[in-house]
Amino acid sequence: MTAKTKTWIGTILASIAVIGSAGWLIAQELQPGGGRQAAPPPPKPISEEFLLLGDETRGSGEAQFVIDPTDANNIIGTGMGTWQAIPGCEAPNVNCKDFHNFPNSTWPVSAQSFDGGRTWKHFVLPILEGKRTRCPDPFAGATKDGIMLIGCEPRETDPVAIDPPGGTALLRSEDHGKTWSKRVEGISSYTPNGKYKTDLNIRSFPQFAADLKPYFGGNSPWDRPWLTFDDKTGTIYLTSSGGQTNIDTGAPDKLRSQSYFTVSKDKAKSFGTVYALDAPDWPQSGRVNAAAGLGSFAEIYVVSKVPASEGVSCPCQVFGISYDEGKTWSRHVMKHITLPAAVPGARGGGGGGGGGIGNLIADPTTPGRFSVMRTVNTPAPHYEISTSNDDGKTWSPFMAVGSVPEATGVTKPAIMYSRFGGVLGLTWKATYPGGSFDVWSVISKDAGKTFSAPLRVSHEKSPARDYYRNSQQDDNDGIDMTKDMLMTIWGDSRAGFQASWFGKVALSSYQFTAK
Repeated sequence: MTAKTKTWIGTILASIAVIGSAGWLIAQELQPGGGRQAAPPPPKPISEEFLLLGDETRGSGEAQFVIDPTDANNIIGTGMGTWQAIPGCEAPNVNCKDFHNFPNSTWPVSAQSFDGGRTWKHFVLPILEGKRTRCPDPFAGATKDGIMLIGCEPRETDPVAIDPPGGTALLRSEDHGKTWSKRVEGISSYTPNGKYKTDLNIRSFPQFAADLKPYFGGNSPWDRPWLTFDDKTGTIYLTSSGGQTNIDTGAPDKLRSQSYFTVSKDKAKSFGTVYALDAPDWPQSGRVNAAAGLGSFAEIYVVSKVPASEGVSCPCQVFGISYDEGKTWSRHVMKHITLPAAVPGARGGGGGGGGGIGNLIADPTTPGRFSVMRTVNTPAPHYEISTSNDDGKTWSPFMAVGSVPEATGVTKPAIMYSRFGGVLGLTWKATYPGGSFDVWSVISKDAGKTFSAPLRVSHEKSPARDYYRNSQQDDNDGIDMTKDMLMTIWGDSRAGFQASWFGKVALSSYQFTAK
């Protein structure tokens, strides 16, 4: 841990200690002669939380982390470490310029713990080199046998050019994070049919299938990467949910959503051809959310039209599944899903759904089990979960997760099934008038049939993100679990700047209502 890291962690801990000590002294009873009678210690919070990534100069957003499946004490996290203020910008608008144009304006600030999150070593993931000098949108994952994968979007920066190129890439570690490989390239702008000139060997990058026409402007087609793992076959899927295309829109400047994926069969040493997650007769109108099952690869998205054999008019919610690593798909309309008013290009929680359900997850311990989630705003904002145990053929009724008193909204859900026993965990931000929020969580031990009472992870409410003080967004939070602990990471502004906070809760702390 660097001296600088110790300084800002120490400042925060010292402030918490002062506040806590003051509350404890007030609780004392004055005794004759000016003495005080010792009061009982303050109650210990059920959860543990602390600021993990970011400081006054370089904040942290959209952080993700992963627990080593072979050693639950080994945890690696990484965040989008972006300048809190851009050089040359005066207060209060300290982000008066576009930070995308500045080299090193976004670094993958990272940390690793070898003792279950009690102590951490901070570092910058060594993924940037050459012309690619900025790296937003971090992601993390691990193979079942403990190969750790951490990545982001290495991008070129240019003060003049519009939409400089970039892509997704990752580093892999075969020694549990002690050392890292060279950069492994994923979905990117560097293709023979791209519009960019570069000194890179573009033939060394995964190329798009010949029948695709991805849009190469901005950060499309590689925006917001995710990793998902098939623990049965060892196949790794790298998906990119934020792409666009004009392949069937009728006009070059008219774009629609199209998400992409690429496959690794060698434990992420390399990735193959890039394919679309939709199809010409099943075109998407929102981002695709994908998950690897045990011997399968599944997806959900909102589709703008379907084959006549489906017998419905769209927009519709679609579930698709492939048993040959995305070469062929079986898709069907989820006819029990009623969509709200569809918004083209809408973004569901965690990158899924596009106005319908979102957050498709697979149970790595149970073949055929997938779950999806939707947001419901009445009578109080809450989430609902539906589960399939037959590869998406049939789905359970949606079951409600408990709501949070006084909350006016729910956002930034992070949801998963644990590799250790298949417990379902969900965290989210409950929002309040004025934009403040805190972080809550639940678990389910029966695949979403019943849920624990909501348990608060963050100890205090965070103020809303200050637009003028923070340049980075905070689109996603992260979750992972061991056999006895739920852990989560989220963006929080309690320290006076946007940072990534880390929290953990023992699974034994969650309370269930007796049946």
